[in-house]
Amino acid sequence: MDFPRSRAVLAALALLLATAARSAAAAKTDSELAAVKAELTNTRNELATTRAQLAVTQDMLSRLSTKVEALEAGGGAPSAAAAPSGPRIPPVNADNPAISFVVDTELTTDTNVHGWDFSLQSGELFLSAPVDPFLRAFATINGSSSSGFDIEEAAVVTTSLPWNLTVKGGRFFADVGRMPHWHDEALPFTNRPPSIDRIIGGESQAEGAELTWLAPTEHFIQLNAGLYNTIGADRNEQLRAEGFHGYRAFDELTWLVHPNTYFDLTDTLNLEVGGTFATVAQNDQRKLYGVDVTLRHQPGTSSAYQGFVLGAEWLWNNERFADVPVGFDPLSGETLLGHRRFDRNGGYAYLETFWNRRYSLGVRADFAEDVQGDVNRQQTYSAFATWMPSEFHRLRLQFDEITGDVKNDQQFTLQWTAFMGSHSHGFAMR
Repeated sequence: MDFPRSRAVLAALALLLATAARSAAAAKTDSELAAVKAELTNTRNELATTRAQLAVTQDMLSRLSTKVEALEAGGGAPSAAAAPSGPRIPPVNADNPAISFVVDTELTTDTNVHGWDFSLQSGELFLSAPVDPFLRAFATINGSSSSGFDIEEAAVVTTSLPWNLTVKGGRFFADVGRMPHWHDEALPFTNRPPSIDRIIGGESQAEGAELTWLAPTEHFIQLNAGLYNTIGADRNEQLRAEGFHGYRAFDELTWLVHPNTYFDLTDTLNLEVGGTFATVAQNDQRKLYGVDVTLRHQPGTSSAYQGFVLGAEWLWNNERFADVPVGFDPLSGETLLGHRRFDRNGGYAYLETFWNRRYSLGVRADFAEDVQGDVNRQQTYSAFATWMPSEFHRLRLQFDEITGDVKNDQQFTLQWTAFMGSHSHGFAMR
């Protein structure tokens, strides 16, 4: 074996390995050095920018100090070039109010009448605008096939009261429960639940004043209190038909209290709970109690399933009515009229599920009693499907199975709603 030659080969290999290691180390050092140089350049640039901004800020402070000294030297009177003192009040866009119009039409048929009916359920014009920085006003003018045109709402609302207070006055929908103060086209069904129509008298239209207080807490708590002539569209219409001119004793007015709160159960599940109490003090004429609960699931992570809304509301009404039959006179053969108290209740529950952002399916059950006279209990079971080609256009098909003491019927309704303008309360999915 040739040992000298082997040693030469090994020495050559060692020299090659050492040279490669030194080259790699040198390359690594060059790369790190380039990165440090780049970081140093960026830091210098940021420092130069900061210095420039600081110079601008110092110049502004210097000019403001000069103005303050000039104002103090002149006894506080601002110069012509000085900016006006106090907070800047944003301009009021009184010449360009928010305007919208909703067209809500229906085609209805049922098994009792064996006919078809086309109707304009609602042609609603909505106007809203700020009056000044402290007040805004709105009005709703509504027309339908059954009742003609009328001013549904016309009210003013404060915007700048302290202590989280808001005052509303005029004609508006009183804050009763959950759905009594919704406009027709905002409902998730084609019609208002029969229990609300009977006990409230349709929409909770009222003429009066309402105070809202938002509790200054992290948890949402809101309290509404109101004082009105009466509550209910049908009751207001009856008052106007009887020539009511707005004069009545203070204890004949209707008082309302409605607290409500909201809980986030999870990131996608929330619960809203509210209560209602309304009363007319004179002779303990009326006491109305209500409770409403709404559970919502809004996952927002699926292209198909978009969540659901489960809602329920129940109302108890104890009221004393005048000029109702209280007996029969056998001598004259006439019905005797007098005062009588009726204790009636009713409510509804519904479930609506949302699919693919444009479609929803739902069911509803309603139990209703007449607010006076014979009870005339009625149960209504409904199924409805909604398609919204866009947020301004909606089609809804509903089937109602109606059973009760007086009426038994099956009804089909196709609702077609279009929305024009800036107001979108009719399409707020809750």
